[in-house]
Amino acid sequence: MNKNFFLVPFSVAAFFVSGNVCAQNSAELIQEYYHKKGQIAQKSSNDASGIIILNEDLSHSLQARIVDVQQTYNGLRVYNALGKVVIRENKIISEKNEFKRNIVVDGHKNSTAKFSYDLIKSKLGLKDISEINYTDDVYFENNKVYKIAKELFVSDKNSSDVWHVIADADTGEIFTKDNMTVSCNFADNGEDNNRSKEPAKFHLVYAEPAEIKSEINIQGKLVPDNASYNVFPLPVEAPTFGSRSIITNPWDLTASPEGWHSDGTNSYTITRGNNVYAYSDQNNTDTPGYSPDGGSARIFDFPFADGRYDNPFTYKDAAITELFYMNNKMHDLFYKFGFTESARNFQTSNFGNTGMGGDAVNAEAFDGSGLNNANFSPGYEKIVNGQPQVKAGRMQMYLYDRLQTADDPVIRYQYNSPASVAGRPKVLTAGASFGPLYGAPVTGDLAIPVPADACTAPAAGSLANKIAVITNANCEFGLKALNVQNAGAVGVIMYKSSSDIPTSLGAGTYGGQVTIPTMSMGKTEGLFLTGQLNSGNTINATLNFDYSGFKNACFDNGTMAHEYGHGVSNRLTAQGYSCLSSTNSTEQMGEGWSDFFGLMVTARPGDTSSVSRGHSTYTKNEPTTGNGNRLAKYSPDFSINDYTYGKTNTNTEVHQIGFIWTTMLWDLAWKYIEKYGYNNDVLASSTSGNAKVLQLVIDGIKL
Repeated sequence: MNKNFFLVPFSVAAFFVSGNVCAQNSAELIQEYYHKKGQIAQKSSNDASGIIILNEDLSHSLQARIVDVQQTYNGLRVYNALGKVVIRENKIISEKNEFKRNIVVDGHKNSTAKFSYDLIKSKLGLKDISEINYTDDVYFENNKVYKIAKELFVSDKNSSDVWHVIADADTGEIFTKDNMTVSCNFADNGEDNNRSKEPAKFHLVYAEPAEIKSEINIQGKLVPDNASYNVFPLPVEAPTFGSRSIITNPWDLTASPEGWHSDGTNSYTITRGNNVYAYSDQNNTDTPGYSPDGGSARIFDFPFADGRYDNPFTYKDAAITELFYMNNKMHDLFYKFGFTESARNFQTSNFGNTGMGGDAVNAEAFDGSGLNNANFSPGYEKIVNGQPQVKAGRMQMYLYDRLQTADDPVIRYQYNSPASVAGRPKVLTAGASFGPLYGAPVTGDLAIPVPADACTAPAAGSLANKIAVITNANCEFGLKALNVQNAGAVGVIMYKSSSDIPTSLGAGTYGGQVTIPTMSMGKTEGLFLTGQLNSGNTINATLNFDYSGFKNACFDNGTMAHEYGHGVSNRLTAQGYSCLSSTNSTEQMGEGWSDFFGLMVTARPGDTSSVSRGHSTYTKNEPTTGNGNRLAKYSPDFSINDYTYGKTNTNTEVHQIGFIWTTMLWDLAWKYIEKYGYNNDVLASSTSGNAKVLQLVIDGIKL
């Protein structure tokens, strides 16, 4: 990197200082407000309630400070007792809260410092845990009594799941749990505390997060070196919508002042920088794997093809480059609309601005935890025992099945012997969203477990070195695979009991514990195999998956925008995590916001309201005019999309409800565009209709 510096303007430095002063003023204003309103006063004479400030966002678009507050009792946070205060010109102009007014505390006050890993694994049904992070204790309402509880974040070692858990501080009984990893999986699943010893009658604590850090004294920033990328640049949605082109230095210096390859300390020539670290995770280790290197000139120009006989791994460099580009582009674009450091965005260094930093997105291509999926885990920025604690966001992108026909099935197996079976024509197959996908082939004799459906465990060792053949009926696919794995099987073939169209196998509760390859096929071939085996014949087979022609979600900019959108909406709401979980948010506006973001950033020049839009048509192997994976195309035209709010009564799956919410927002967007006009570059003019409505939605999420 060139060792040239430009100084932080004095006015910017002064803004940081004044921001801290205003933050103190905010605490005083909020304290006075709640004193006067009596918002947290309890009905009992022993009033031990208080307030802490969780986060303060300096919103330029709203010209206000948006403050997230949390009710406390006896110095501990009251779970989900949250409030939102909006301050403009040192006046509170809006306030809303869900504070608790009748707190009755359980007299039993034992609090275990930390639970054993074995206890947590047992409570969550996990085989292995990679990490447990604790935060301060909370009061949780259980049967109208508030009990001391532990709040912890548990990372499953065998899947992408990160569990947000509230558990009884004494016994470990789980009161509530939410999976923070938001998935778009289309496979079938088958069937030390911080209490005050003498709490004040009313107290307000302003916790200064890492907003005042040594980084404020940075004298300058490194000028970014040149870099170029051969990508499908926005607004191109995917390879079916347009061509690749080479773009140079595409960053926004306000959002990424050192470009995309420096994090304030280190300069990289690979797909790593301040906003994202993009790499492959074929072995599903959730740790950085291979990243393409652009060399000293940072030229990321790699070949690409996605035809029927093209192996996606041949074009790994191009895929990871696109993943890197899209995460950075979303960072820079949404930064300009208010997803900044004080709004808890994803950055390693905040370059002296507010917020904590240390949480650039880990973007994983070719993720080995499944197929036909994409997900995002938002992590968090929070204060624990007075100290900042961060967990980086993580995006995982998968390969998607290619189209197959009876004459051209996806190859996932080979019969080796006897010769009479080895020559059988291949049949349609489907994959599993669990087990190793990209490992070495496994070979073994086929065997039927006892019991034949493997819904209860076969005898230990009874399937040693065998490939189990199982019907897919009666229980979860993941449980079947786990049971035969524990009996010694090295692989699994499941067959559909009702059809020759195979089913993509979802992980369910147990799939994360499966470490052997699993595939599915249809009824006729499955019954042939079981008939041969029941007749005493020996069949030797190899499971070896061919991914030629599979689509890579890393080339679907709309899908990546959707996933990044989950990070935006989660970080902007409430405490910055779990507010949009399925437990707390049954209407799943998060899914809707993510679809809306994807539509907005991929809207093409010349589009009008008459152009209907599908979602993820590329990964679904559909033309650009397809529906993709939604109930209908997005369109204000009721002859194309007649989904209204009333239809959430019958369309209750989270993506379906999100689809209906996006349908509303899409109608709104075109009304704005009709009135204020359209600009292809949403950052070029804040007065265009598409910029105005995107700003409106971001501000709405914050509020």
